[in-house]
Amino acid sequence: MKKQNLSGIILLISLGVIMAFFSFSYALINEKSFSEHENRILQQFPAFSISKLINGTYTSQLHNYFSDQIAFRTQLIKLKASSELLMGKIENNGILLGKNGYLIETHQYVNENYDCLRKNLYKIEKIMQNLKDNNVKVNSFIIPRKIDILQDYFPRYYSDKRNKLAWKSVGDKHISLTKSLAKAQNGGAEIFYKTDHHWTAEGAYFAYIELSNIMEFMPLSLDRFQLQTLSNDFYGTTYSKSGFFFTDADKIDAPTIEKGRYRVTIVETNTKFDTLYDSSYLNKKDKYSVFLSGNNAHVKIYDTQNNTKETLLIIKDSFAHSIAPYLCEHYNLELIDPRYYNGSIEQYINENNIKNVLFMFGIDTLALGNIIIK
Repeated sequence: MKKQNLSGIILLISLGVIMAFFSFSYALINEKSFSEHENRILQQFPAFSISKLINGTYTSQLHNYFSDQIAFRTQLIKLKASSELLMGKIENNGILLGKNGYLIETHQYVNENYDCLRKNLYKIEKIMQNLKDNNVKVNSFIIPRKIDILQDYFPRYYSDKRNKLAWKSVGDKHISLTKSLAKAQNGGAEIFYKTDHHWTAEGAYFAYIELSNIMEFMPLSLDRFQLQTLSNDFYGTTYSKSGFFFTDADKIDAPTIEKGRYRVTIVETNTKFDTLYDSSYLNKKDKYSVFLSGNNAHVKIYDTQNNTKETLLIIKDSFAHSIAPYLCEHYNLELIDPRYYNGSIEQYINENNIKNVLFMFGIDTLALGNIIIK
């Protein structure tokens, strides 16, 4: 009996020490604003207000703060993932451990996400109609998620019926790439990175082919683009979130482009490049940002050898970055990301006499945040 009491006391003391350690750690550690490992902004300590407390925003932000700023966060994610696997589970942090090393996010949307998706689609449709009324060619492409096309890689007994609900909100005013990319994947192509949510150079190429059918330009064969490997050591955001840190790295391929062929300008900083690839990111965790130097509000790409090309404005998220090298063969490009752009996009189109516009967003981007398109 005494041994049992001693064991209980030791257990209580151990738990108390662990709880005290993590409690005091919040006061001792410096807050981090960004996680390079997870490639996302971390929740900061929220400002209090009565309205935020009443509508639940404050408590939600406070919960996210303690989760994001906990000491040894990366190690704890890895420990949790290993524990889940040992218990026979196939999912951790909303990431499925699929076949052939594919890490597939489940996208567990709630009503708020469906509402956000519908609102963003409505905003895009309204702008599209305004542009058409002013004789501007305009198309909208909605990009699927890995879970929409990788059914053959699902773990056994996993059902994706709930995930299909999001596509019911996408009407005929938008072009879904789901069928064409699924067909390419089933034909042996590797459309998405195994450890990241973005499409590969091959996936972007098949989207480029689909765009050519709608936008009526003559596509080049994949051989003409001569894919080169930029990195063999890419671990994407899905990998970081999953905790399945035993999976193999991806490689990043990209079309070979003659240096100096294009002039790339990041408008907000007036930074100029003579290449579409910012190799400085190959030494960082966020290697996907090698394409066009990551997320920027406004980027211009102009052909230095052909000044007769039409300008195509792409209103987009980061999926557009790796398709840009293909589209540059046919257009001068301007890319605007409404998540960072503060001006009026419609006003910019009118003032610069742009006559061809393409909306290109991943459906997950539209469901997870309010895309402010001014």
